[in-house]
Amino acid sequence: MPEYDFHQLSPHDLEVLTRDLLQAQYGVQIESFKTGKDGGIDLRYASGPAETIVQVKHYLRTGLAGLLRDLKTEAAKVRRLAPSRYLLVTSVPLSPLNKDEIVRTIGPDLLQLADVVGPDDLNNLLDQHPEVEGRHYKLWLASRGVLDRVINNAAVTRSEFKVRQVYEQAKRYVLSDAYPKALDMLAEERVVIISGAPGVGKTTLADLILYSHLEQGYQAVLIQRDVEEAEKLFQHGLRQIFYFDDFMGATFAGDHAGSGPSLSDRALLNFIAMVRATPDARLVLTTREHVYAQALGRSERLRHADLNDVRILLGMPSYSVMQRARILYNHLYFSDLPDAYRDELLRDDFYMRIVKHEKFNPRLIEWLSSYRLLKNVPLERYRSFIDDLLQDPSEIWRHAYEQEISESGRSVLLALRSLGGKCGGSALESAFRDLHVYRAKRYNFSIRSDDLRTGIREVVNSFIKPWGAQGFEVIDPSVLDLLNGILRSTPDNAVDILASAATFDQIEQVWRLAKSNQSGAIMTALRREAELIAPSIARQAKTERRRALDGGGVGYFGLTFERRLTIIVEMAQRLRVPEIAGLIAPVYARLIEEWQSERPQINDAVELIRAIDAMPASIADGMDALREAVLDATLLEARTGCRSDELRELLAVFDTQEAGREFAIARESFAKYQNDYFADELRECRSHDEFSGLIEDLELFRDQLGVDVDRMIQQVDEANAEFQEQEDQYADHMQDEWKERFRQERDSNRSISDMFGSLSGDRS
Repeated sequence: MPEYDFHQLSPHDLEVLTRDLLQAQYGVQIESFKTGKDGGIDLRYASGPAETIVQVKHYLRTGLAGLLRDLKTEAAKVRRLAPSRYLLVTSVPLSPLNKDEIVRTIGPDLLQLADVVGPDDLNNLLDQHPEVEGRHYKLWLASRGVLDRVINNAAVTRSEFKVRQVYEQAKRYVLSDAYPKALDMLAEERVVIISGAPGVGKTTLADLILYSHLEQGYQAVLIQRDVEEAEKLFQHGLRQIFYFDDFMGATFAGDHAGSGPSLSDRALLNFIAMVRATPDARLVLTTREHVYAQALGRSERLRHADLNDVRILLGMPSYSVMQRARILYNHLYFSDLPDAYRDELLRDDFYMRIVKHEKFNPRLIEWLSSYRLLKNVPLERYRSFIDDLLQDPSEIWRHAYEQEISESGRSVLLALRSLGGKCGGSALESAFRDLHVYRAKRYNFSIRSDDLRTGIREVVNSFIKPWGAQGFEVIDPSVLDLLNGILRSTPDNAVDILASAATFDQIEQVWRLAKSNQSGAIMTALRREAELIAPSIARQAKTERRRALDGGGVGYFGLTFERRLTIIVEMAQRLRVPEIAGLIAPVYARLIEEWQSERPQINDAVELIRAIDAMPASIADGMDALREAVLDATLLEARTGCRSDELRELLAVFDTQEAGREFAIARESFAKYQNDYFADELRECRSHDEFSGLIEDLELFRDQLGVDVDRMIQQVDEANAEFQEQEDQYADHMQDEWKERFRQERDSNRSISDMFGSLSGDRS
């Protein structure tokens, strides 16, 4: 028998559960009469002159004492109604003596002992009607038993990442129709993309889907950077669910504008295809809608991949007015808000203005229901503060950034932003230290030795959250949107980051933002302050990549020198100031020095060549020789062996119509690829799209190099046919054991008002 304590339910949730259980038990249709508008009735069943009245009492906060206190008042109301039968349902734990006391309080002529229904009786009914338990997702989702099973699975798969967080938040969740739709899509297509504007609940929906699959025994794989991580952990025959939050780029829209198609597009599509072809695999992806649209605009591959077939657009229309009301209601019921603040929302039905506002946003609800975030807002300003948030929800973050955290907190956020919004603890410490000291000198504020700890304490769980063993990441992609807006509106912050950069990665992050749309002010500031930022860029551009590892090994960290020089060339082209242009020659010399002991990175070198080609003739003096040297080194590296994608990119930066030295080396590179690399690449193909992509590359080599690839294409076709035959033999033995069904609530002002009436009860 289930052993729920029902603490995960709000009074409204408990009432709906009671209604469904009694309807299943007695086979009748029970009417709902919400709290506060009916003289004491919560539920009613009438047949002819006989009438059964049910009252549902949660009393999570005040327990038995509060229940008995209020039942003395309820007794008079029930007596006036004179029902044929009266049932009292409560989540308060009851002993036989407690039930006797309740009967004496109401009166034995109105209430029979058998009609006092406590938690044990509710669990007994759930045991008799498991279909009701299945419909009430929150009942099991936020139960201790499910948590224990999920924690066990998470521990086995090293995925206890957010289990407890989802468990704590589940009681507040109100799911739209997108939840069952997403489950159905996963069952049928094995992949679901959840898109929408910032703050509409994409991650919340994905978290619930992930949590429920963990409970069913799936192994969870969190994708942190790219699909290569997931490919390494992919195992046929093992139930796995892959989760990639903000998969199209949580940081920028248009990062790679002007740089050609992203090399990761094909890898992403190949992985999606592999999951769709594997019965035991599931893939959940989230993305901000504007990033999704811009990514499709940049990539022809993505546009033709039919991603919309597995996409759910989550927007405010996905939440009915009643669902919005329940989101607000649940957050308020389980919040730490003082009663006076709740009363401000109840007064004159102010909550109705929130749930019907066109800019209603679940993140806004989290904000206005958390006293920890509102403690600096006086009670008399609470409603006007909410009105301001409804007018401009971005102020949720900006207000706190500008008014509620210290310079230490701001330095933490700027440092984390300069590292892409996610980093290990040591990287954050290094970036923070240099940036904080620089800002203190520039803006004349004092610093202390514990500023990093103070700053993290201020922003953790509001702007950032723990990541990995000791690292941190932004709590939500919209924090990155805020920080991008801060850098755009106050571009001296971008100058500060570059001038104090601890790694070249920070320089790349700021430069990406400077190149994107609406960042003209940043570009202007960098041009104006070139003398300030050039020394830092020069210093970090030459920093060693090799580091000794424990055990005697060597590791490589940070951007390649080819990539660093590419960024400097781009900066020289866009900023057109001598301080930056003067960095090209010394950084190129450092690249040549690196090549004495390390192999050129072909794809990064190709991007460097493209950057050089983009320079206008007026500032490209002396760049021809540099280009030729980079191309020559890249060709020689390709001759020793390269992958198909490297050879493909290399062919794009020289004229294959001329049968000269470059053409001859490219043919040699192909021959080396054919003999040493092709067989391995063919064996690594794990989806139809990967086979097709390999054929596309081979056809390109045939057309541009005049090489014979017929036998190779035949081998790819044969391997693809064999792969498809094996995949067809997989039986889809996975049948979802349950599907969520939600009873639609009436979207009326009265039902919302009645629901919120319970917030004024159960007080000590």
